[in-house]
Amino acid sequence: MSTVTVIGSGAVGMAVAAELALAGHKITLYELPEFRQNIEPVMKSGGITLTRYGETSFTKLHKATTDIAEAVKGAPIIIIGTVSLAHQTIAELAAPYLENGQTIILFAAQLGSIEFKNVIKKKRPGLDVKIVETLSAPYGARREDVTKAEVVIRAPMRNLGLAAIPTKYTEQVMKEIKEFYPDTFFPASNVAEVGLCNPNPLIHPTPVLLMTAMIESGNNYIYRFFTPSVLKVLKAAFEERNAILKKLGLKDLYPYENLEKLVADPGIKQLTGPSNMQHRFITEDCPMGMVALTSFGDLVGVPTPVCKSVITLFSTIVGRDFFQEGRNLKRLGLAGLSLDQLKKFLIEG
Repeated sequence: MSTVTVIGSGAVGMAVAAELALAGHKITLYELPEFRQNIEPVMKSGGITLTRYGETSFTKLHKATTDIAEAVKGAPIIIIGTVSLAHQTIAELAAPYLENGQTIILFAAQLGSIEFKNVIKKKRPGLDVKIVETLSAPYGARREDVTKAEVVIRAPMRNLGLAAIPTKYTEQVMKEIKEFYPDTFFPASNVAEVGLCNPNPLIHPTPVLLMTAMIESGNNYIYRFFTPSVLKVLKAAFEERNAILKKLGLKDLYPYENLEKLVADPGIKQLTGPSNMQHRFITEDCPMGMVALTSFGDLVGVPTPVCKSVITLFSTIVGRDFFQEGRNLKRLGLAGLSLDQLKKFLIEG
């Protein structure tokens, strides 16, 4: 049995906490105080009702809390299952209470590991913790009603890249995470390979933009309308990302062919997407994922006109400057680096 803290009481955090608790691990679930209403049902019930693979069961947690010190002190492994927008806030809150030797795993972080690492270096320069990010969460999950301590795991994920910053910790973390997910993750080259290959920043904002009028007219079954023209734009966005990966000497962990298989699946066509332009597909994946991607393009000298067009148009639609507020080079602490300096940073942190 291991002691694990899970941060975030959204669908992913709840699913991770419930499944690991069901497997016999000692689980603490943490939520930011401003979102206390999301974790209160877990506090009241003492656990989570998990539905997976057609079976439903209730599993007790060790603790549910909004006290960050209580959550992270003494936890050998901390799993962050929040949206990318929360990574910097969580790092700043947790930094005073983190301890040497802890492992911090950010699921589907979109280069959030770099942001987290920079906060720790600034606030706790002598602290030795392993900071890791993964290509995706280990499963798709849904929490339909935040007034209930219930979550549903819909689909397990496989073959997901994982990397630490610095990279010297990747193999060690692989050994640690196999206790919870024996065949889900594999070691990737570095966090840029993992973060840039997260498909969400490409397959979420781009089609939503092209279907804006349809969505605002009340039809949000977007996965039914991946028409040839939509796929043509998506393929161009993938090609921009792949050119960045090539310049960095990194592998493509989520090729365009995976998307073609996804949209051909009849089951995906039953899923709904955003019903308005304030959905996280836009307000998270565009500034945190797509801006990070285009920023890497700027740094290594790869043009990204398609992705930048998506960001520009969504900034206009939403009324915010995603280039300025998003995960840009300055926010990532990479502004002014040369290509060789960037490669060194990704290895050494």
